[in-house]
Amino acid sequence: MSTKPSAPLRVFLVRHAHAAWAIPGMRDFDRPLDDRGREEALRLAATLTVNGFAPDLVFCSNARRCVETLDLLLSGAGRLPPVERSDALYASGHEAYLDLIASVGDEAIRSIMIVGHNPMIEDTAGALVHSDAASCQQAMGAGFPTAGLLIADCRERGPGAIDGSARFVALLTPVDA
Repeated sequence: MSTKPSAPLRVFLVRHAHAAWAIPGMRDFDRPLDDRGREEALRLAATLTVNGFAPDLVFCSNARRCVETLDLLLSGAGRLPPVERSDALYASGHEAYLDLIASVGDEAIRSIMIVGHNPMIEDTAGALVHSDAASCQQAMGAGFPTAGLLIADCRERGPGAIDGSARFVALLTPVDA
């Protein structure tokens, strides 16, 4: 008896754009984007549009800088995908990011985006493309840039999506826009 292989899943990992430093009394969670961050997010939005990158589902940290980044990324989108906001993307390690990726079973969802924080985004990227780590590390150089977009293609869904065998496609930055 043969089982049908699951459909591939494209994963877009986005680190939030540059945020302002906290002012006295402000929680880190509440830090907004600064002018540089808003410009970065708008440039990344243009990159998404030009390349036709439109996720079918978005997971976003509830932290203000992530929500603001996502709002700017989707500001020019013709079709708005469903967005699930999560405190775990702020408060937990990269395992929470991997759990979200592994949770996508609906084959109508061909691509997902996660908007989150470093070092979790960088650690998630490394875990996804473990078998292609050299390409990923070469692209990241000194680290995952603010408003950076890493694209990885997972061969399957569920636990197989996070087994380290995803193919590294690209790392785009606002400079690339």
